[in-house]
Amino acid sequence: MRKNHFYTLLLSATLTAISASAQLATNPDKFLGNITTSGQVNYNGFEFNSLWNQITPENESKWSSVQGNRSKFDWGGCDNCVNYARSHNFPFKFHCLIWGAQYPDWINSLNFYDRKVAVINWMDEIKKHYSRLDMIDVVNEAIAGHQPNTPVFIQALGGEGMTGYDWIVKAFEMAHERWPESILIYNDFNTFQYNTDQFIDLVTKLRDAGAPIDAYGCQSHDLTDCNITTFKNSMAKLQNSIKMPMYISEYDLGTYDDNQQKTQMQNQFPLMWEADYCAGVTLWGFIYGHTWTENGNSGLIKDGKDRPAMTWLREYMASDKAKNVKSPFPNMKKEISLYIKPAKYKSPVGEPCDITVSATMHNGKAIEKVELYVNDKLATTMTAAPYVYQYTPENEKKVNLKAIVYTSDGKTFERLGGFYGSKYPQHPYTATGEPKEIPGIVEAEDFDMGGEGISYHTSRTSESTIYRDDQGKVGIFANTDAGQCIDQPNDGDWLDYTIKVTKAGKLNYEAVVGTMQKDSEVGFTMFLYKNGDLKRQTDVIVPYTGRRKFTSVKGDISYRFSAGEYKIRVLFNKGKVSIDKIYIGTTSEAEGIEDINNQNDQLYSVFSVAGTYVGKIEAADYTETVQQIRRLTNVPGVYVIKNLTNNKSKTIMMR
Repeated sequence: MRKNHFYTLLLSATLTAISASAQLATNPDKFLGNITTSGQVNYNGFEFNSLWNQITPENESKWSSVQGNRSKFDWGGCDNCVNYARSHNFPFKFHCLIWGAQYPDWINSLNFYDRKVAVINWMDEIKKHYSRLDMIDVVNEAIAGHQPNTPVFIQALGGEGMTGYDWIVKAFEMAHERWPESILIYNDFNTFQYNTDQFIDLVTKLRDAGAPIDAYGCQSHDLTDCNITTFKNSMAKLQNSIKMPMYISEYDLGTYDDNQQKTQMQNQFPLMWEADYCAGVTLWGFIYGHTWTENGNSGLIKDGKDRPAMTWLREYMASDKAKNVKSPFPNMKKEISLYIKPAKYKSPVGEPCDITVSATMHNGKAIEKVELYVNDKLATTMTAAPYVYQYTPENEKKVNLKAIVYTSDGKTFERLGGFYGSKYPQHPYTATGEPKEIPGIVEAEDFDMGGEGISYHTSRTSESTIYRDDQGKVGIFANTDAGQCIDQPNDGDWLDYTIKVTKAGKLNYEAVVGTMQKDSEVGFTMFLYKNGDLKRQTDVIVPYTGRRKFTSVKGDISYRFSAGEYKIRVLFNKGKVSIDKIYIGTTSEAEGIEDINNQNDQLYSVFSVAGTYVGKIEAADYTETVQQIRRLTNVPGVYVIKNLTNNKSKTIMMR
């Protein structure tokens, strides 16, 4: 009995001593953070705040953890982290908004349009619950091959587009709309060893396209056996190319060898911590046996005692060198939102392109002037918003941009950007350059002018029949019965068509198509966009016809749509098909369909009759409203929808 009492006193004294120790990082501008341990902030009484001054939930803020059940949001675990960070006055990072892993299983059963709605609902619910967030991993691990399920979100957020990453640009824009003062981050792994060039390409294209990205996150899980020269060179290459704040976001050294862990920590950590462009380091776990690596062997504290790497880390962080390092975010906060957005990432040669410098201060200081440099030459000095300058590209080379903002407290902020000249202007492939009028026939080979990544994407390596100068390697063949046709593109290829709907009504199609495949699910998907925003989609199944033979398939594209200009994207994603033409027609509203507010595609919040929030929908008429509610919940009953534009409410019965 006395022995157990002595052990209890000893354990209590040990934990008290640990809890009383100061945070390792004392620099006011740069944090040394960590994650939750087995879902807990203070694991087994170990006070998180005794070592770390930034927290990232390991799993508690991931979409699957919060909304695994479609009708319920569970914020408990994430709340624990947020409340702890705020009570101790250090940063919290939300990890993450969009990731091709650990998202809810029910997302897979949705079509792309409904996935878009689900993403909007997800971000809106986070915003409603956390109006303020310090840092956000907006998109995680989107480099090709890193997450096989990343395509789940690509078309839902607008597709690859001109940059190849337009959908990520859209995700950042959505995040910035909700959290303009948050530090918005793109996060990925293998940045220092294997995918450095791919990472640079992705982040640079986001930056140049004007995405509101504030920093890049290097996970740093893969450094246990990393050669120090490789590490130094990669770190320098990343920053010299991107020139944006860096975070070491998920650092660990998984090894059973104490000496190896210590040696690598000594070699690597000072390079990260002392880089003036590095805003902070987050370790990915610290309790041995409770980290994601093999048997938790990246842990720095084992059986209550420091491993040698942890002993060294304590000593290093107490040094003057560690205490006096610089950071790109003073007081660990974003001082300015500064982005350069060209009107088009690929702009026609010889045509003026608007370049907008978006600059908003968050520290209470005023902007005195903005200098914009084009290809390293000062092009203009602007003293009042909006900061817009026109530049005409002379060739297809990259136009390099740099903006410098001067503020009232004598500080300067810099942002790089850029865009490319394109050979062909982007417009409909018609004699007049005007959109194809609907109702009417859209010839499949007459996709928009513009070129690769602008009006089409092809992964073919060889050309087929040359039909037009800008078709590149899009497969087009001449058929004696059908004329020119699109010939069996690869999965992932797409074509864009700009159309003009001349009268409101329900859109339908009749496609002349063929395939040599006898699979049950051969076909393609048509997406309907307005101003770059996905409005509807329809999946087209193509029956077996034999080689270069065609048949007709019919279906609906959308419910009631107003007149106006739209873009149809044909995505080839279900095997090898050929398309001759697509007739797109409109029919008047069916008798008995109620037009809710005589406007197209309004946003509504949906509530049960008892007042419980169900979700958000985007719909145009009564019939579609009921179908959208059914996608949120299969429970029949009376629902109240509130128009988010005019705040008017209406009762809907779903049977």
